[in-house]
Amino acid sequence: MASAYKTLERVRAKLYWDLRENFPLAFRTGNLVTTLHLTPPGDAYPVVGTFYRHVFNVIRDYFESSGSSFEGIIPKRKTILANKVQYADLAVEIVIDSQVVGHIIYDIAHSRWRFRPLYSTVYKMIEKETGFFAKTSLPRLSRGFVIKSGDIISANLPKSDEYIALASRDYRYLGVGVLLKNRRIYVLKSWTRTPYGNLEGDPNWSKVVSVHRQYLEEKKEEAVSFIRSIYEKYKLPVVISFSGGKDSLVTLHLVLEALGNEKVTVLFNNTGIEFPETVEYVKKTADFMGLNLIIANAGEAFWRGFSVMGPPARDFRWCCKVTKFAPTARVLKQIFPDGALSFVGQRKFESVLRARSPRVWQNAWLPGIIAASPIHEWTALDVWLYIFMERLPLNPLYYYGLDRLGCWLCPASEMGEFELAKSVRRDLYERWEKELESFALSHSLGRDWLRLGLWRWVKVPKDISRLAESVQEDNARGATVSWHLLDSMVVFKLENPRQVPTLTKLQNLSHTSKELLESIESISFDEKEITVKLTRRDKSIVEQLERVVIRAFYCVECLECANWCPRGAIRLDKERGGILILEDNCIQCGICNAKCPIAEYTLKLKSSKADKQSRSFN
Repeated sequence: MASAYKTLERVRAKLYWDLRENFPLAFRTGNLVTTLHLTPPGDAYPVVGTFYRHVFNVIRDYFESSGSSFEGIIPKRKTILANKVQYADLAVEIVIDSQVVGHIIYDIAHSRWRFRPLYSTVYKMIEKETGFFAKTSLPRLSRGFVIKSGDIISANLPKSDEYIALASRDYRYLGVGVLLKNRRIYVLKSWTRTPYGNLEGDPNWSKVVSVHRQYLEEKKEEAVSFIRSIYEKYKLPVVISFSGGKDSLVTLHLVLEALGNEKVTVLFNNTGIEFPETVEYVKKTADFMGLNLIIANAGEAFWRGFSVMGPPARDFRWCCKVTKFAPTARVLKQIFPDGALSFVGQRKFESVLRARSPRVWQNAWLPGIIAASPIHEWTALDVWLYIFMERLPLNPLYYYGLDRLGCWLCPASEMGEFELAKSVRRDLYERWEKELESFALSHSLGRDWLRLGLWRWVKVPKDISRLAESVQEDNARGATVSWHLLDSMVVFKLENPRQVPTLTKLQNLSHTSKELLESIESISFDEKEITVKLTRRDKSIVEQLERVVIRAFYCVECLECANWCPRGAIRLDKERGGILILEDNCIQCGICNAKCPIAEYTLKLKSSKADKQSRSFN
C-alpha cells in the first residue's frame, strides 16, 4: 500500500492564482494564471473572520519583537488562503499574492503562537534589513548546516527563540533558521531564490465567487445528477448526515436540490461533547429549511466511558463507537429497519483514509447503510465558494479558524486548535483540563502529560516525546481487570467496576456464549476477586470469559452490543445497572461479546500483557 505522503501527493488539490486580478482560482483560466505549489494535500481554505485577525496579530507580534513592522513586507489582502502542513502541532501556510509568505505555528513546547517567514517574506526581510535576519558570507545555504558567528556579515538576531531570515553571500540562496549558542545559526530550511513581488489589486471574496459561478454551477449539476442516479439505483429511504460542518452543509443543500425536502430525513449525531454552538446551529438550520431532523443522542455516554477507559487517544478511540456509532446505528435501525441510503459530506482531500475511499460504499459500522459522498472530489475552496455563492448559513465556529468541527475534546485535534476554540468556549476546556489533571494525578503521569497534550496518545510519537522532560508509561487506561490461572480456575481481580459484582450478573452475561456457559463449573465471589472454575483449561474460553467479565461489570450502557444482536435480546438493566440479557431470546451466538467497545479497546490496549498470560496455556 502506498505511503501516507505518497497518497496525499497523488490526490493533491489543484489550485491556481489569477495574477492579474490577484485572487485564488479553483480552476485554470486565462493566460496570467499560476499554479499554487502547496504542501500536500493542498486543501487550502479562506482566512476569514476572527482567524484573519489572529493571523495578522501573530505576524505583527513577530515583527514587533524585532523592533520593526511587517508593513512593506507582507501585504494585508482581503483574499488569503491557509493550508495545513505537517508539524509537531497546528501549523498552516499562509498564501498571499499567490505566494506562501510563511507559517503560523502553535509552539506546544512554549504554549504560544509563532510566525515562521518563508520565500518572498525572507527575501524582503533581507533586502530591507528588517525583522530578525542574518546576511552571511557563505556561497550557499543548506538544510542542517550550522552558520558560525564569523560567517555573519550583518544581522539582527533575537534574544528569544524566534525564526531568522537567512541569505547567502549573493542572495542566491535563502533560508530560515534558529539561533544556537555563541551566535551560531542552525539552518532549518533553505531554497534557491526565485523572483518575488507584490501583485496589484485587492478583491474581496464576492469577486472571487462571481468568477467561479459557472464553475460552481457545473460542480453542482454533476453532484445533483450523481445523487439522483444513486437514489434510483438503490431505491432506499434517504438520510443526510448533518454534523453542522461546512461539508455536510453543502451536501445537505445538494441533496435537497436533487430530491426535495419530502424524500429526505436529516440525522444529527449529538455525541454529548459537541460544541453547544454546533447543536444550536444544527437545530436552527433544520428549522429554517423546514427539515425533518432526527437526533441520535449519546447523552452522557462519553463521561461514563471516561470513568472506565480514561481519556480517549488517537491510538485508543473507544469514544467513536460509544458516542457516534452506537447511538447512530440505534436510531437508523429503529427508523430504517430495512436499510437506508446515507449521503455524507466526505472529501478525499481530508485524510489518507478518505483519499483511498470510493465515492459509494457499504458502511462497516452501520449495518444496512449504503453511504455516498456527492462532494468526494470537491476541494475545501470549492466548498467555501459554494457556501458563499448560495448564501448558506455557515456554522460561526469556522470564523475562529477551526477548519473541522466535531467533538470539542477530540484527541485528533492539535493543541493549537484547542487554543483557538478556547476563545469561543473556555469553560468547556476548563472542565476537561480538571478531568485530565485528576486522571494524571491519580496515575502519576507527570505535568508534561497535560501541558504537551500527551494524553492524546497511548504510545507517544517521537517528535512529541522529545519535547517532554520525561514520558511515563501510560498503563492507566481501559477497564482495570486482571486475571491469573490457578489449576483449572481463573481468578479475576476488579478495580473500580461500574456495576456491583454479583453472581447473578455474571451468570446472565455468560449466557451469551453456549461454549462458555458449558465450560463453567462454578463461580465464587469474595470482596475483591471472582474465581471461575472451568471444566477444561482452554485459551479461547478464558478470552471469552474475560470479555464477559468486562461487559458485566464495566458496562457504560452505550448499547452498541444491542445494535448487533440478531434477536433483540439485550436491554438496559434498570435494577443492577449495565445491560441485561433476555435469556429466552438469546441464541448464544456471542456477537455481542465481540462488538462491545469497552471490552474490545481494553483488550487491544492490554494485548502485550494478555500475550504474557497466554503462555500459561502453552
